[in-house]
Formats: sequence, structure tokens, C-alpha cells
Amino acid sequence: MFRRGVAWLVAVVVVVVPGLLVVPSAVAADPVVENVVSFSDVPVESQFATEISWLAASGISTGWDVGGGVRQYRPLESIARNAMAAFLYRHAGSPAFTPPTASPFTDVPVEAAFYKEITWLASTGISTGWALDGGVREYRPLSPIARDAMAAFLYRYADKPAFTAPPVSPFTDVPAGGGFYTEITWLAGAGISTGWDAGNGARQYRPFDGIARDAMAAFLYRYAGQKTPADPGNPAAGTVTVAPDVEVLEPAQLQTAQVTTNTIALPSDQATDIKPNDVLVSGATTGTPDGLLVRVVQVVRDPGGTTLVKTKPATVPEAVVSTGGLLEVTGTPVSSEFIPAPDVVVEPDTAPTSTRTSPATTPDMARPYAAASAEVFNKSMVLSRTVKGEFGKPDAPLTGDGSVTLKSSVTAKATAKMTLETAFLSLKEVSVVITPSIKAEHSLTAQGSLKGQVTAKLGELNSAFTFMAGPVPVVVTSNATMNANFSLDGNADVVFSSSQTVTSNHGFKYNNGSFNLVNDKPTTAGIENEYKASASLTARASLDFDATIKLYGIAGITFGIGPYATTTITVTTASGQDLTWTCPLELGVEGRLGVLAGIKILGFDLGEWKATATNTWPLFTANPCQNTPVIKPSDPVQTGVIGMAAGIESAFALKADGTLWAWGFNASGNLGTGSDAYATYVPALVLGLRKVTGVAAYGYNAYALKSDGSVWAWGSNYYGQLGNSSGGQYSSVPLEVQGLNSVRSVATNGNTAYALRSDGTVWAWGNNTKGQQGQGHTLGTGSTPLQVQGLTDVTKISGGGNSGYALKSDGTVWAWGYNGEGQLGNGTTVNSLVPVRVSGLDGVRDIVGTSYGALALRNDGTVWAWGHNGLGLLANGTYQGYSDVPVQIPGLSGMESIGANTNSAFASNGADEFWAWGYNYSGELGDGTRNNATAPVRVQQLNGVQFVTGGLYTSYALTGDGRLWSWGENGLGQLGNGTTADSYVPQEVPAF
Repeated sequence: MFRRGVAWLVAVVVVVVPGLLVVPSAVAADPVVENVVSFSDVPVESQFATEISWLAASGISTGWDVGGGVRQYRPLESIARNAMAAFLYRHAGSPAFTPPTASPFTDVPVEAAFYKEITWLASTGISTGWALDGGVREYRPLSPIARDAMAAFLYRYADKPAFTAPPVSPFTDVPAGGGFYTEITWLAGAGISTGWDAGNGARQYRPFDGIARDAMAAFLYRYAGQKTPADPGNPAAGTVTVAPDVEVLEPAQLQTAQVTTNTIALPSDQATDIKPNDVLVSGATTGTPDGLLVRVVQVVRDPGGTTLVKTKPATVPEAVVSTGGLLEVTGTPVSSEFIPAPDVVVEPDTAPTSTRTSPATTPDMARPYAAASAEVFNKSMVLSRTVKGEFGKPDAPLTGDGSVTLKSSVTAKATAKMTLETAFLSLKEVSVVITPSIKAEHSLTAQGSLKGQVTAKLGELNSAFTFMAGPVPVVVTSNATMNANFSLDGNADVVFSSSQTVTSNHGFKYNNGSFNLVNDKPTTAGIENEYKASASLTARASLDFDATIKLYGIAGITFGIGPYATTTITVTTASGQDLTWTCPLELGVEGRLGVLAGIKILGFDLGEWKATATNTWPLFTANPCQNTPVIKPSDPVQTGVIGMAAGIESAFALKADGTLWAWGFNASGNLGTGSDAYATYVPALVLGLRKVTGVAAYGYNAYALKSDGSVWAWGSNYYGQLGNSSGGQYSSVPLEVQGLNSVRSVATNGNTAYALRSDGTVWAWGNNTKGQQGQGHTLGTGSTPLQVQGLTDVTKISGGGNSGYALKSDGTVWAWGYNGEGQLGNGTTVNSLVPVRVSGLDGVRDIVGTSYGALALRNDGTVWAWGHNGLGLLANGTYQGYSDVPVQIPGLSGMESIGANTNSAFASNGADEFWAWGYNYSGELGDGTRNNATAPVRVQQLNGVQFVTGGLYTSYALTGDGRLWSWGENGLGQLGNGTTADSYVPQEVPAF
């Protein structure tokens, strides 16, 4: 529990002095009723009403009883020095103290009111009065306290904290170095009193004015407030001051509590610290799913039984009385639940939420821990439905004699931010902004005559998150519904799909009396579209995401975001000519924002503000079909696997439909399936990727290239290989590499990644300890792609070990990075921090980097290799040495493709010859044996190999008929056949 800053009175006594009566606790039969002390002369709306109520509730002063059950506080009366002593003594918790038998002051006899309190004050050194002639002292108990003396009292009461007074006074009437200058400026620096605004930027403290009783209550209230870090994990966030009457309740206290709108019933042993006038705060717990922010108005105790706490709503500034400037807080997720409609499939959570124990990391093989997501929710779902038109029923949602198959793939995620600035219980600024990011992929396949609209519910998304203002949780709950909508009008066979990611800001901002809704124009990214049509048709696909956001379950905002895509496909037939078509497309967002029941919970009241802002934003227009050949739905579609990549013990297959599939070991989430499963033994879909055109993998990372030129990465991020600042230590789902576009191929060596852009330049990110980024230095790592120096006109890239390789349009090969065994092929073993030309090679049409060197395929069909030969890469009959220049692989000619796994190499003529050499510990050569080969051996079981690659002890080949083959080690499911048995000969991967 967060403890208040006041030491509570342990004994209650009656002191019969006007204005300082402390009411004794009731001595009565159970139950015991405790009420808030109220004063007839302190209206709720009056200045310092909160502070005076706290002063009374803490037993420091309960005012005067004027009869008839009425009490007065007399807020504007000056406070005398004797009463000040009593206030501070009680504020300190009435500590045990035996007053002296002889008074130290000539004007305070031992029988005087507050004798004990005054002599306690003197004993602590807070005030020792005035020295007179003859060695006697006066306290002057009935003299009023001036504001400068009050500063001195509190400074000493605080045990003279370390403080350096500013050289320039913040007050025009308090000269630097004057009386009590240190104490007054400390008081201002602590936020207890900052004086009066005198205009023109000047402030006054008015040091000689007397202290009224209401101001005294405010001084003590602010002094008792507890300063805590705004964010314990971020010292730069500063501090917040929590009100002294705040109790942050722990989940254990509320586990069996019964909470209603204005009562809390809980076991008495969990309520001992709860007192009238307290502000009770709780995060989202079993007993308080919406959180809790209330002020106690009455406590009814049944000792040994149940305590009933009666409450009324409180506001955030009553709990966080001062922020010391503008506080910015990011939402922290608490819970998230998606309730799908019956025909909606929910994909695994798209953000890692658990922390795994990982093996010890090494510089070359990092398997880091999971990283928590800052998103307040992140859910993905897929809807697939076929709807038939109803012929002859004009009132039906969809009329006609045709049918349509609809599919929506949606990922909804959001971040949240709150700003807050309070000072002395008053609100200066507050804002709450939710930033949803909605990725919507819609497709429809229509046949026949159709007209109308289909609406399909996707489900309900409920989540809770908190903004932590120091120890005070501001709890936010979100309830959203999602629907997919499709409308059609036409008679045609049509395939239309559209994808976009829309990001927008929704919320409100209050600043010094001015209130505004935040409803920024959305942005769109990741736009992809596909068209096929036999005739004309108009189609529209949209998503409705409608959410209600509440603070503490009471008040908040409602907003709706609806990304849409609309197109009119017009197919024209001209006599004797080919079909032509146009398909003007518009992508946009329809938005709505309103306030729900005012926002009084945050400290300002707009009443029932029902106005709603609505907007429609067209964001993108194009005509992608114009001047292109008409594609009909009946046109043949390429099938099967068209691309392949392998990590250390994992594999990836790219299908002709643009989807990517993964299997094998799942270290650091490198399969990209969103799962923390140790391994997957049959191919599983990589999450969230469509229209993939290329794939690269190595180690515990993988990369996908999409048709829009963007690059996506997942797996280990030990060296920043994900190229995304929000990637954490690893990601089990694809993240877009930031700062890249127009990419046409990707490559990696495991810890460094490379992208070849359409302009022929190469870009690198990740590990750079050996110069792998080609930047001319070895300054650590980085997640930002940087251009490799000195490379232009590049047509292909590859990675291997700790080196990078590039093939230029003139047939030359260039390399950079590690060169300890001649991996750069430039005749030296010196690392190069920039690309250098591989010696003696020209007319090259393909390159492949390996773990210990590289391969090159020349236009004449010969194969060349260089680098370390410890596993037979050079095929020279030995396992010794290295070559720092390319050497020809003997016995190979007429080759069309080359490839490698970690320890072996391959070459194929694309027809009836497929060769392998190198290490063969698990049968990865595919020749039916486990015999290593220092010269190429024929793999008899495979013909027509177009592409070959491999992992640690496993190899993969793609044949011209789109079939995928695997062989070698299979202990982690690397062969993708659902077993763990090794195979020494190629086997077809059955899933494809």
C-alpha cells in the first residue's frame, strides 16, 4: 500500500481551547461510525476546502463547536504562535514527550494552553523564541505567525533539508540573503508556496503578512504530500506529488471486496488504514475491473467483521496534486480479450507476452529474451464467408443470381498516451490520446449478377490499460466492436482485393479552461491492390471499428474509425481489339469522435457534452488498371513454391500466392508465427505477411520482401537486425524495417542484413563489429539501414559468416567485412571496412555467401570458391588451409545454379545434374551416405533443381515443377515432414 505522508494520531484527546478541539472517537457498541468533519463556514467550493477537510480528518484541527451539531473552522482568522505549535505537534503524530517542570519561556507558564506542544517545539529547535536581557526567553504565544516565520518553522520541522538558495530571488519583496531567505526559497522550491503573481512575470511572497487558518491548512497539506518518481524506470520523467490523504489499495485488499457506485465492503482487517476523507485509488483488479478513484465520506466498522466504506467520486488532481511540469505517460497494457463472431478465426497474439529462459548468448548466435509490448492491445483475425444473392427479393441485403466469397484479415492494435499537469490541486492540462493502427486486408470474389451490401460482425475487443502517474494508476478500459462491410453492383466475374494500414489519433485535450477534441487526419501505409475482371462492376469494402474509452469506468470518449476502399471496374470491348479496363480506386477513412458523459473524473466538468465530430478523409486515389492488360479470374494462376530460405535450424518457403511458411527450430521467435513453441514440425503460416516476393534467412533471423518494396524482419534483435527501434530483444512476428523502400532483394549473414534497392545501391544494418555494414568503421551495431559505401549498379547481394557480397552489372564481385581466412577473395587476410573487388573474377552471374567463404557461378557455367577449406569448400581433395583468391571447382561445367548450407556446397545444371561437396555429418549432401566429400559427388535422386540452400546440417532444393525437397538432420523438424527422423536422401516436403 502507498502510505500517506502524515503520521496519524495514535491517541485522541480533548483539548478545551477554542478552535483546536479534537473530537474523540466514539465509544459505543458496534458498529463504529466515522464521518468526515464538516464546517459551516467552509463551503465545498471555497478555496482550500480540500486542505481544511484533510486537516480536520487527520486530527490536527477540528475547529469550534458552535452548538446544534455545527462546527466552524474560521478560515480567515490569523493563527497564533501557540496554535502553530499545536498544529505541528499533531502533524508529527503527537510524539511521546514529557514537558519540563520549569518553563523555558517567561510568558508560557506550565499550566498554559499548549504548554506541552510549545516546549516540544522548542526542544526540537523549530522555535526557541526570543532572548531577553538577563538570560530569559519569550515565546510570545498569542502573536500571529508571519509568512516568513512560517517558512522557517516548516524548514526546521523538515530537519533543515539540504538546499542551495538561488543567487537571484524568485520574489521581488524577498531580497537575496535577507532574513529567512533560504527558508522562503526552499518553501517555494518544494512547491509549498509560490506566492502571488504581481504581473509582468514578477511574483511576491509578502513575508510579513500574517498566516490565516485556511492558508496554514494549505501549507501543511502541501508539506505532507509525498514526492515520488513519476516513472521509476525513467529518472528524466521527474517527480509527482501525491496528496497526503491518498491510499493506493493493493489487489489483496480488494480480492473479496464488494464494490458498488458509492460503497466498498471489505474485511475489517483490510480496512484499518482507511479513514474518512481519504482518496482511495486502485488499479484494475478482480474487485475493481475499471479501477477505483473515490473519496471516503463515511466508514462504518464492525470489528472482526466487515467494514463498509461510503464514497463519492474523486478526481485525478485530488490524488496527484502536483506534477512539477507537464507529465507524459505511455499506456501500459493490463488485459486484452477478443470475442470473435462464430465464423471468425483468431490468429495468435501478434506481440510476445511471455519471457522465455534462453540459452547463454554468444556474439554469433544470440537467442535473447522476450520483450514486452507497449501496445495496449494487438489482435488479428480472419473472416471468410460465401454469400449468395437472393433472386426476386428486392428487400434482401444482396440481390441477384450470383454469389460472392468475402475475406477480411484484420489486425487491430493501439498505443495510448496521457499528459497531465497539476499544481496545488488545480488542473492545468490533461490529454488522453489513443492511437489505433488498423491493418485491413479485404478481398472479394464475385460471380454473376449481384447488388447490395453484406455486413459481417468480426467480434468484440475488450482491453484495459493504465497510465501510471507515479504510484497512482489511471485506469482506462476500452470496449470495441468490429464489422466488415462489402457492397457490390454489377454482373461480372471479379476478383478484387485491397490492403492498407491506417493510423490515427483520437482523444481530447484540456488546457487552462480550453477543451478540444483530438481527431487528427489519419495516415495510410502498406497499400496493395489486386484486380481481375470479366466485365464491369462497382465494389466497396470497409471496416467499422467503434470503441468506447472510459477512465475508471465513468467517463471518456467514443470514437469510430472506418478504413474503406471503393472502386469502379469498367471493362470495355472494342470490335477486333483486346479488352481494355479502368479501375479508379479511392482509399480513405471515415471517423467519428465524441465525449461520453463529460470528463469530470479528470478535474474539469463539461456536463453532458454530446457533440460529435465526424469526418471523411480520402487518403489515396489511383487507377492501377489503366494501360495494363485485362486479367480475368479464369486466367491460370501460378501455384507451388517459388522461393526458399533457411536459418540455422529452420526453413521458409515462399508460395506463388505470396504467403510465407516456416518450420523447424523457433529460437527467438525466428519462425515468425507469433508462437513461443520450441519447434514446429510442419510448415506454419508466417503471421501478417501477404504479397511476399522474396525471403532471406540465416542464423536466428528471417526477412521478407513484399511487392510494395518494403522489408519485414523477425527473430533475434541482439544486434538491431530487425531494423525497427520498437523491436525489443526479439520479435516472434514480422516488423517492418524502418527507413527502407523500393527494395528488390534482401540478404543476411545472420547478424547483419542487406537490402538491394531498385537504384542499384546496397543498404546494411545490424552487427558491424567486423565492418559488415561497409561503412568504413566498426562502430558497433545499429537498427537504422545505412548505405554501403562505394557500391552502385549492383544486381545481386548475399551474406556469409561476418562478410557481405555484391554482384555488379558488369559481372564483377565485391566483398567487405571479415577476412581472416580469405573470405573476401582479394588476395589478403585483412578485414575490409568498405567493399573491395574479389580478385580475378569477371563474367559472374550468381554469388552465394557461405559460413566460411563464398561461391560464384560464371556465365560459362563454371563454379568458383574462396575462403576457409576446413570442411572442403574448395573441393581440392583436402580439408586444410584456405584460399584468399577464387579457385575453380574441378569437374563442374554447364552449371545453372549454385547454393550452400552452413557446411556444404551445391551446384545444378537445371536438368539432370545435381552435385554436392563438403561436410556430411547428418546426410546433408543427399547422396545416401554420411561420408564427407572433398570433391563434388552426384546426387542421383534429384533432377531439375533450380534453387538450393540449407541450414546447419539440413539442405533444401526447389525443382522446376514447384516441388520442394529436404534432407539431412531433422531433430527439430527441419525437414518439415512432421517427424524427427534424419534423411540421407532428398524427400519431398508434403505440405507443398
